[in-house]
Amino acid sequence: MRILIVYTTRYGTTEKTAKLAKRLFEREGHTVEVKNVKGNPLPTNYDLVILSAPVYRDGPHWELMDWIENHREELEEVPKAFFLVAMHLAGSVFMGKLHGGIAYAQPLVEAFEVPPFYGTLIGGEIDVNKLSDEDRRKMRRFYAVLGEELKDKSLYREEDVEAFVRRTLLYYDWFGKHFRRGEIEKAKDFDFMEKVRELEEKLDAEG
Repeated sequence: MRILIVYTTRYGTTEKTAKLAKRLFEREGHTVEVKNVKGNPLPTNYDLVILSAPVYRDGPHWELMDWIENHREELEEVPKAFFLVAMHLAGSVFMGKLHGGIAYAQPLVEAFEVPPFYGTLIGGEIDVNKLSDEDRRKMRRFYAVLGEELKDKSLYREEDVEAFVRRTLLYYDWFGKHFRRGEIEKAKDFDFMEKVRELEEKLDAEG
């Protein structure tokens, strides 16, 4: 399978994650290219496109969203998955509305007629000394709302990237390959409970 991982990064964690994902996909026998959105890569002639960005201003970084807008038609023709790098992984309900967590991905999911078939969050990292003055002010305010102080912090775990790659490949095989314009109806025939039973039988046979 030919895979494109397209990313934007602010302080390097998303780029690091994209490069690790590349190695993990390649380990499974796939051909992978990693490209920054700033180079305006074309998402054509791929079997799978992985979209990746840090969370910024309560959603995917605008550089990724702008790239999606510029290539929306091509992206509707190919299966997509995504990971976003974030510091508020659990999310919460605040004043009756969802904040943080996977809700960060809503603008990305809603950007498409045929949405990504899978996506998740990867923990980010903060090095306060590397933050711009503007980002430091925003992050200090963000953590104040959470009742915390801004300080160096890392939620990044390589095992989460490994899990993302495993699940992306598994779900691509199950139904994700049909998440493209003209084939999405085929995905509706997927029987999740039947697949669960198959997995249970396999596990029972393995002891």
